[in-house]
Amino acid sequence: MGLLRRISQIFRAEASGALDKLEDPKQALDFGLVQMQENLQKVSRSLLDVSVAKRKLEMQRDRLDENMAKYERQAGEALTLGREDLARVALERKQESAAHRGELEKSIGSVNSQLQSLEHSQASLRASIDGFRVRKEELTAVYDAARAQLQVRETLTGISRETADIGSAIQRAEERILETQARVEALDELVAVGTLEDVFSANKDDIDRELERIGRSAAVEAELVRLKAAVERPGIAMPEAPPKQKT
Repeated sequence: MGLLRRISQIFRAEASGALDKLEDPKQALDFGLVQMQENLQKVSRSLLDVSVAKRKLEMQRDRLDENMAKYERQAGEALTLGREDLARVALERKQESAAHRGELEKSIGSVNSQLQSLEHSQASLRASIDGFRVRKEELTAVYDAARAQLQVRETLTGISRETADIGSAIQRAEERILETQARVEALDELVAVGTLEDVFSANKDDIDRELERIGRSAAVEAELVRLKAAVERPGIAMPEAPPKQKT
C-alpha cells in the first residue's frame, strides 16, 4: 500500500484512473514507471524555465546597476559644470533605478526559492524512480513466479480431473465385468440343473416337464431299492452300469 500511495501522490488523477483500469500487474508497473519518468521530465523542463527566468531577472538587475553607476557619474559631472539642476535629474533617475532594483531583488529571491524547491523535487523524484525501478523488478519476479505456480496448479488440477474420470471409467468397467460374470455363472447353474434346457424345449409344456421330472424321480427310487437289496443280500449280483454311448 505504501508503494501505491507514493505513486498516487506523484501521478495526475487521469494517470491514476488509467492505472486502475490496467489488469496486468506488469503493465501497471511499466505504466507507473513511464508516468514517473514523464513527471521527472516535466520537473526538469520547469527547472530549466525557472532558471532562465532567474537569469533574465539577474541581467535586468545588472543593467540597473550599470545605470545607477552612470547616473552617479553624470550627477558628478553636472555639479562640476555648475549644473545642479541636471545633477538633481541624474540622482532622481538613480533613485528610481535603485527602487526598481529592490523589486528585482525580491523577484529574484522568490524565483530562487522556486528553483531550490524544484531542484529538491527533482532529486526526490529521481530517488523515487530508482526505488520504484528496483521494487518493480522485485514485483515482476514475484508475479512471474506466481504465474508459473498458477499454471502448475491449473495443470495438476486438470490432471486430477482426468485421473478421476479415468478412475470412474475403470470402476464402471469393473462393475460391468462383474455383472457379466454373474450372468454367466447364473446361466451355468441353470444349464447344470437342466432348467435352461427345459425352458428352451419348445415342444413341451409345463405338464410334460413335470411328468418327466416325476418319472425321473421314480426311476431313481427304483434303482435305489435294487441297490439296497444287493447290499443286504450279497449273493445277488450288482447290476452293471449301462455302457457309455459314443458321442
